Amino acid sequence: MFFIVLYLAKAVCFFVRLFGGGSGYTLPGKLVLSIYPSVLKSPQVNFKRGVVLISGTNGKTTTASLAAHLLETAGLKVIHNKSGSNLLRGVVSAVLLDMDWRGRLRGDIGIFEVDEFALGGVLTGFREGQVKTVVLLNLSRDQLDRYGEVDIILARWQGVLEAFNGGLILNSLQPEFGPFAEREVAGVETTTAFFDDSLGYLETTSLFGKFNAFNVNAAVEVSRVFELAEDQVTAALHTFEPAYGRGEDISILGQTFKVLLAKNPASFNHNLDLINEGLLDDFKTVVVILNDNIPDGRDVSWIYDISAEKLKRACKGKKVVVAGTRALDMAVRLNYAGVLLMDVAGELSPSVLEALSGDPDERVLLLPNYSAMLEARKLLTGRRIL
Repeated sequence: MFFIVLYLAKAVCFFVRLFGGGSGYTLPGKLVLSIYPSVLKSPQVNFKRGVVLISGTNGKTTTASLAAHLLETAGLKVIHNKSGSNLLRGVVSAVLLDMDWRGRLRGDIGIFEVDEFALGGVLTGFREGQVKTVVLLNLSRDQLDRYGEVDIILARWQGVLEAFNGGLILNSLQPEFGPFAEREVAGVETTTAFFDDSLGYLETTSLFGKFNAFNVNAAVEVSRVFELAEDQVTAALHTFEPAYGRGEDISILGQTFKVLLAKNPASFNHNLDLINEGLLDDFKTVVVILNDNIPDGRDVSWIYDISAEKLKRACKGKKVVVAGTRALDMAVRLNYAGVLLMDVAGELSPSVLEALSGDPDERVLLLPNYSAMLEARKLLTGRRIL
C-alpha cells in the first residue's frame, strides 16, 4: 500500500505543476490520506535524527524556514514543508515528495510547521518516537469561526502534549504555556527549553521587528537540539532570506512591493509597530487586503482588535488603498480609526496593482491576510505557492 500512495503522490504533484495548479503540495497529501490515513506510521517514514514540529498563531513559516536553513547550512539533510501547507495533508505531501522512487527519505531530519488546530493530528500521525521536539511559538485569537477562543486550542494542546515524551521548546513570555513545562510522562525524563524576544541573534539577520526575535530565538533553540556550534549558527543567520510574504520585496511594473502578512490582530499590530517605529519610512503607499476565504476564516470581526491608535499613526501622510473580498469591512474599520482612504478597490486584480505602479521612488507596502497574500504574490510573480 505504501508504494502505491507514494507513486500516486508523485504523479498527482507532476500533473498539478504541469497544468499550472500550484506547487502540488496540497492535493497529493489529501488524496493519500483518503486511501492510507496512517501513512506517516509506515516503517518507510523513518527520520534517523527525528522530527521537529513548529506551531503557534504567528511566526510558524519564518521559524520553520529559519530552523531548516540553520541545519542545512551546517550540512544536515532536512525535509521541510517549505510551501507553507501546514495541515496534516501538507506534511504528508512534503514527506512523500521528498522520497526517492524506492521509498527512501532524502533527509535525516523533518522540520514541519503545523497549523495550531492540526498539531495533535500531526503529532500522533507519526510513529511514536519519531517526533523529537515540539516548538510552541505563541497563541492568540485567530479565525474565530474555525477555532473559537484561545482556550479551545490550549485544551487540545494539553490533551496531546501530556502524553508526549519528546522535548518542548516554549515561548517563556507566554504564561499559558507554563503547564506544558510541568508535564510528567511515566518512565521518561522530558526536557523543556525556553526562548524569549532578546535581540542578540535577530541583529545578525536581515529580519527586523521585535516579533521576529521570537522566531529567530526559537530556531536557534532547534539548532541546539541537533548540537550545532555557535559559530555555525551565527554564520547561517547572516545568509537567511525572509520566507514568502513575510517581508519579501517583489519588483515589477517599475515598482517595488513589500509584502507583510497581516492575518490576525497580533500580526497586524506588529506590522503597524514596524511602520510607527520608522522601520518602513520609505513606503508612501499602503494597501490593506482583506479576504474571507476558507484559509482566512469567514469571521473578520478580528479587525476591531487592531489598535485604532496604531492604525491612525501608521497611515498618517500615506496613500491608503483597501482591497479584497471584505474591502468594505476594512474600509469601515479604518474610517472608525480616523484613517483617510485614497481608494476602496474591491477584489484584488491586476488592474489594482497596475494602478499603484509608476513612480519607482514610491514603494508600496502590502498588508494582506493569508489568501490575499497568495493572490497578491501570484499577481506579482506569476506563480502560485500552493
